[in-house]
Amino acid sequence: MKSGLNEMLVRAQGEHYAVAAFNILNHLTLSAVLEAAAQEKSPIIIQTSVTTVKALGPAAFAKMARTMIEAAPVPAVLHLDHCQDVDLCARCCDLGWDSIMFDSSHLPFEENIKTTQRVRRDARPKGVDVEGEVGIIAGTEDDISHAETSLAGYDETMRYIRETEVEAIAPAIGTAHGVYHGVPKINFELVGKLAAGTPCPVVVHGGTGLEDATFRRLIELGASKINISTALKQAYVDAMRQYLTENSGTVNPLKLDRFVMDRVVAMVVPFLRLFGSSGKAEHTGGKAV
Repeated sequence: MKSGLNEMLVRAQGEHYAVAAFNILNHLTLSAVLEAAAQEKSPIIIQTSVTTVKALGPAAFAKMARTMIEAAPVPAVLHLDHCQDVDLCARCCDLGWDSIMFDSSHLPFEENIKTTQRVRRDARPKGVDVEGEVGIIAGTEDDISHAETSLAGYDETMRYIRETEVEAIAPAIGTAHGVYHGVPKINFELVGKLAAGTPCPVVVHGGTGLEDATFRRLIELGASKINISTALKQAYVDAMRQYLTENSGTVNPLKLDRFVMDRVVAMVVPFLRLFGSSGKAEHTGGKAV
């Protein structure tokens, strides 16, 4: 069922759990994430990268995703991740995305505020929530790549929240996109100070590869949205390879799809339990599509 990003995250923060946001790739992975959320009675965020949206076509993808989300028995948000294109943000707002993450963090701070304000002015009348970013999160997320992290500061993040009025904030705290090489040094203090100092929900990017204890500490401090992208891609590709290796003499695409889908569901469920969102949504009798 349709839900709003801010509404979902405010509740999560108040009840001390986090909502997982998975970057899906296609109909199969979208189905798998919704199936896992339904099994666990968990709210869920369906994230789409700009690359995925462009590959599938914004209008065609929006129609498919909206149909599936509205039929799902749990609250689900359709979210555009790391978009630097103002025009694409506006188009996705028009087509039915519930929220967008506008990323102008690579710009000078004043420009980051101004461009985010522009996107926020367009999104607000359409009922679309906006997530913003302060600082630079290292690693690669599709076409966006940064070699090094530029950590966010408390004062600048608070100013950004006040002046842009975003509904969620993703400060650079030391996590990274992609695969970690070594143990990341995370600014837990900033997460706690932001959660205590503003009602704006705090988002953690770069969730793949973090230790369970790190997730728990971030959630205890007030993080209410945690992004998972690389783990889903790995589960999807690994399952595809496994099935084709074990069934090289057969041609049955539907069995392949079901095998891969089951593996993706099995990857998603432990995150929902770890983040504490399992059981936080009531079924409504809807049927997954």
